[in-house]
Amino acid sequence: MKHSLLTAAVVAGLLAAAPAMAQSARLGYVPTEDHPVGQASRYFAKLVEEKTGGRITIETFGNGVLGSEPDMQASVQAGFIDIMVGPTPNLVGVVPEFMIYDLPFFYKDFAAVDAVMDGAVGERLFSLLKEKTGIVGLAWWDNGFRHMTNAVRAVNTVEDMAGLNIRVIPNPLFIATWKALGTNPTPLPWPELYAALENRAVDGQETPYALIYTARFYEVQSHLAKTGHVYTPFVLLASQKWFGSLSEEDKALVMEAAKESATFQREVSRKSAEDLEQELVAKGFKITQPTPEALAAMRERVAPVVKEYSEKLGADVVEQARAAMAAVAGQ
Repeated sequence: MKHSLLTAAVVAGLLAAAPAMAQSARLGYVPTEDHPVGQASRYFAKLVEEKTGGRITIETFGNGVLGSEPDMQASVQAGFIDIMVGPTPNLVGVVPEFMIYDLPFFYKDFAAVDAVMDGAVGERLFSLLKEKTGIVGLAWWDNGFRHMTNAVRAVNTVEDMAGLNIRVIPNPLFIATWKALGTNPTPLPWPELYAALENRAVDGQETPYALIYTARFYEVQSHLAKTGHVYTPFVLLASQKWFGSLSEEDKALVMEAAKESATFQREVSRKSAEDLEQELVAKGFKITQPTPEALAAMRERVAPVVKEYSEKLGADVVEQARAAMAAVAGQ
């Protein structure tokens, strides 16, 4: 008996002294490897490995290898995929308050956007997401302001949009917005979009510069209007199964890496958008900038939509966001 107890004590001591086995995680995203999301995913993985001394390694998978964004979201919730990056519209179905980022012509600039993402609203949304799905929000990344492209005509006014078949995210607010602007919104999953544009099943689409460029839409589209109508963030999300398995120390280090990755990714994404405008012109896009008056007319068209969906997502969230933006206005 004494021998057994001694042996158990020795084994326990050896196990306690042994280094923890490295944990390997998978991170998936849909954009290409050279997109700012791809660059930041690898940067995040590098930071996590460095900060944890190799206890945690993360393998990244781009180009939708692990599935579409809705599929990955379901897999992260179920614990089949550890980490993912995706845009916020896909989260609206489980947390309606995420519609705060889909309201058209709501955000004036990046300072306003960051004030909402990094403040009480961002914290509240991640808290609701964890409460309702178990998914852990790690960081807010940049996706950029969305602009409209099409293969039919230049768009300078809301009247120029009339009758165009525009691919939109399968999201009720996006559909309502583009109906109000006079187009025929066509919900399509992202992987189907290029072929739909190429075959003229739809006339155009609306995404940020980085996606327009990396998806090679310049091959199948000719006009780009700088509408900046919606700001869509990307979010870095983790499964509760994976994140919950980490020690408290490693959880803190992962969150630290996520915060640093957000600073890196936003800088890369926004600098990329500045540079890409000229690249898109060189690739053949004819770019137009609607006047302030034309943008005001577009804003007026969608005002009823903003009012309706502000009530649906919660007036308190909207007011909280407006207060955050007002605090940084003019800075």
